Amino acid sequence: MTEPETAPANQKAARPIAAFDVDGTLTWADSYLLFLRFVAGRFGFVLKMVQLIPIFIAYRVGAVPRSAVKEKTLTVFLAGMSAADYLARCRAFAQMIYPIIARPDALVRLRAHVGVRDEVALVSASLRDYLAVWAEDLHVEHVLATEIEIVNGRLTGRLLGDNCWGPGKLAAIRAAFGTAPLVAAYGDTRGDQEMLAAAQNPGFRIFEEAPRDRLTQLFSLYAGKHMERTLTNRL
Repeated sequence: MTEPETAPANQKAARPIAAFDVDGTLTWADSYLLFLRFVAGRFGFVLKMVQLIPIFIAYRVGAVPRSAVKEKTLTVFLAGMSAADYLARCRAFAQMIYPIIARPDALVRLRAHVGVRDEVALVSASLRDYLAVWAEDLHVEHVLATEIEIVNGRLTGRLLGDNCWGPGKLAAIRAAFGTAPLVAAYGDTRGDQEMLAAAQNPGFRIFEEAPRDRLTQLFSLYAGKHMERTLTNRL
């Protein structure tokens, strides 16, 4: 009789994965757009968004892919910035903005997964460099997100790898964790569909907590001077 194969005693079983989308799931506002506003300033943000109208229209009619829109946006807002300045702004932004826009009920669920020692990952089309700062505060080890290319110490505006959206999210999870079980995934848009479909326990738009005056808060963040004061104090 053939004896059943057993795993080596020192081989650890793969821990379950809990994957969290960020914008709209862990937060009630889009942090990517807020970061662009943080970098460009009030008037710079509006002017640069106007420049992007043609590619937004092209995307809407199916003439260009989502990744091309992301690269064009990054080029207009960030190309040429020094890596040191960019990373400093990422840290200042994350420390200021995420406490304002986080959903408390989503953070409770995330901390529950951390508490039972699941492999918790933020999986987002937002930029990895500011998400990584927030992940430190959340005690989350894994950030699977869109990255921007840096050459000779400056941002090029091009993507480094794929845009972490849609099928790219599930591909990033599998690249990072292999065949480990995806015990839970949380998201709120079409960009989370593949990740949610692969999860044992998918959570689609299950987090709802947001301030009653969130529109007022958003207007203040985009149109007010709070970001500029914070940036000046931190840099």
